[in-house]
Amino acid sequence: SSCHHLRVAGSAAAHKAHRPARAGESGAMAAFIRIIRNMGIDVGNNVITYNPEDYAKCGAELFLIAMGSSWVLTYFFNYTFIESNALKDRVGYNNLCVGWDSAPARYVAAPIFAAIIAVECRFMQLDYWRAQLDKNATPFQKKVVMFANFSYALSFIGAIGIFAIYAQEWPMGHTFSFVQLVVFGYIAYACNFVETDAKYHRTGAYVYLTILGIFCLLFAVCALTQMAMYDPETGTMGPVPWQMMMAIDYGYFACKGFMGFFRPAAPSLTADYKVVGDDDFKLAPQEPPSA
Repeated sequence: SSCHHLRVAGSAAAHKAHRPARAGESGAMAAFIRIIRNMGIDVGNNVITYNPEDYAKCGAELFLIAMGSSWVLTYFFNYTFIESNALKDRVGYNNLCVGWDSAPARYVAAPIFAAIIAVECRFMQLDYWRAQLDKNATPFQKKVVMFANFSYALSFIGAIGIFAIYAQEWPMGHTFSFVQLVVFGYIAYACNFVETDAKYHRTGAYVYLTILGIFCLLFAVCALTQMAMYDPETGTMGPVPWQMMMAIDYGYFACKGFMGFFRPAAPSLTADYKVVGDDDFKLAPQEPPSA
């Protein structure tokens, strides 16, 4: 087996700004490309550098691919679902997630979402390690990061209900799977500002954080209200006007597009790898070099 020793790449007083992209690292799937490139070990010193934020950005890139491809597939192969579906009956319009709620789009989006869960959980893990290694972080900050990241990782695992629970059969369960991800996602994002010094917060970040929080809260309350108060016998929707619900829904997704821009700057991590023995494998003793 192998072990590795992590350390923060740079002191806490020298947090990195977003470095300029190298050739081939800008545009579509830029974060994904950086992650793949950084998976190779520097043979000279057995070191790998991890930028935790690349994993969060990669999750966003995969989300856009899943969403875009789903709508294309649904439009061309299951257009009747766009015209009539259980979620549209309850909220009065097609939200973005309708695109991947039916076949064949589900067969494409579900595996991509599994990859999103993997990279987002990796981001949570690396961010937690970074907080533990930060000598300037207080015990309170470290506990906040641990709680927020662990909760968000569990939330992402629970979000698989978006695909496991068919919207046409149990709209409330399907919707709740996404709503809880919205709530815990905001908590985890807000904790990035607790974790880092204020001097690394972008101008306007607190205003953005407030607006994002309002949209998250309104979306959660209104979406669940519409699901709970829909009358399937008469087809009567809940009390939230569909225009208001749509503005909140699309407003939330519009705000998500700025998450990466307003996320506080933070250092990367480096890991030194070496092969070690363990319970089921013992390394042979190395012979001293011959004279």
